[in-house]
Amino acid sequence: MRPDTSTIADFRSLFGTAPPAGVITAQWLADRRLARARLSTPEELFVDLENPNVRRDLEQKHARLLASHDMQHLDISQLRSTQRVVTQTIALDLYDTGKAGIIYRSTIDNETCVAVFERRVTITPYGAPRALHTSDPDLVAISAEWDLHLEP
Repeated sequence: MRPDTSTIADFRSLFGTAPPAGVITAQWLADRRLARARLSTPEELFVDLENPNVRRDLEQKHARLLASHDMQHLDISQLRSTQRVVTQTIALDLYDTGKAGIIYRSTIDNETCVAVFERRVTITPYGAPRALHTSDPDLVAISAEWDLHLEP
C-alpha cells in the first residue's frame, strides 16, 4: 500500500508533489482477522539469524551458493537482501534439518520477528479471532506512521 521510491520520484517529477497516501480499504479490512496464539515448540528448534555463530555456520555450509551470488560473507545485509534464492535455499535447508523457524530482525523497524515453518510448530489459539476495524488504536497508529489512509 506504500509506493516505492521509484514511484514517489516519478510522481514528484510529473506533478511536483508526493503521491497521495495509500488507502487501506474496507474490503482489505473485511478480509482479515487478528487472533492470538501460543507456540508450544522448544526454543532450540528456532534458528536465530542475528547470532554471528549461526551465520558463520550457515556461511560455511552454503559457501558455494553464496559465492554463486557474489556474496563474500553471510552478513545480516545479505540475509535481509532481495536475494530470495539464497534466503529460501537456506530456509529450506533449515526446514529439512528439522528446525521450526527462524528469528530475525525486521528491515522496517529492526524489531524481532519470528518466521514459523509450516507443520513444525504446535499453535494453540486462545480467544476468538476478531475483525479489524478503523477504530482499532494499533491500526490507526500504524496507518499514521506509514501515511496510509483508512477508508471509512
